[in-house]
Amino acid sequence: MRAFHLTYSSNLRDPLFPDEALRRRALRVLARVAGDRAVLFCIVDDHLHNVVLCDKARVGRVAEGLRRALSPLAGAQLAPAHIRPVEGRSHMQWLVRYVLNQPSKHGLSTHPALWTGSCFADLIGARCVPGLTLRLADALPRFHWRDACALVGLDPTTVSPASNGEVRTAGAARLVAAAGAAFAVGPELSGKSRGAVTAKRAAVQLGFAAGLARSELAWAVDQPLRSVRRLAASPLDTASLATVRRRIALENAVAFSGQGA
Repeated sequence: MRAFHLTYSSNLRDPLFPDEALRRRALRVLARVAGDRAVLFCIVDDHLHNVVLCDKARVGRVAEGLRRALSPLAGAQLAPAHIRPVEGRSHMQWLVRYVLNQPSKHGLSTHPALWTGSCFADLIGARCVPGLTLRLADALPRFHWRDACALVGLDPTTVSPASNGEVRTAGAARLVAAAGAAFAVGPELSGKSRGAVTAKRAAVQLGFAAGLARSELAWAVDQPLRSVRRLAASPLDTASLATVRRRIALENAVAFSGQGA
């Protein structure tokens, strides 16, 4: 297999996924369709980049499959992908910088480390999307997540998973929002989808561990106290909890960097 850079644009350059909920839905579709081949990606305003590992004979089918899957969510018609092979290590290194800095390149208001359409959070363990396993290590051996931090202007020592004290300082509302971002659901955690329930469980269990009041957590997840107790008692793997902790740390790192959110 080799790496290919797929670029999709909307016809007439109209916005593709103009709000946060749509971007998160598009991200979950990308993970479902290309998650076992994805190396890098970024969804910006009127186009998206996706670097995949694929056999040359199949890359056209892979590219068209992703276009068809994303088209029902898009706010404009999505043109067929422009497909370019990745020519060696230096090209891949250039692509990492290029893709991670797409939000800044296109003047988007969110820091590139926090932009929902970017794969940065996935690279550093601050997001977990079912089906998505970025294969950057296969395409670019010896690349480390700390290198990704440097490319977007963050000190990697500042994105270690947040402590209980940092979670408590964040508060219940921000904790719930961070959990939604960490599992690419919401922004409102309504409904009983697997992702929404996982995000609620993570927020409640981290909130309990940090000493936040149960009533505050119940308000933040919009659930009665009895449901909050059930969420707290339902086992959740430590990796999922660590993902939310790292998301909070990432938000703090961006704020402390002075670059805004």
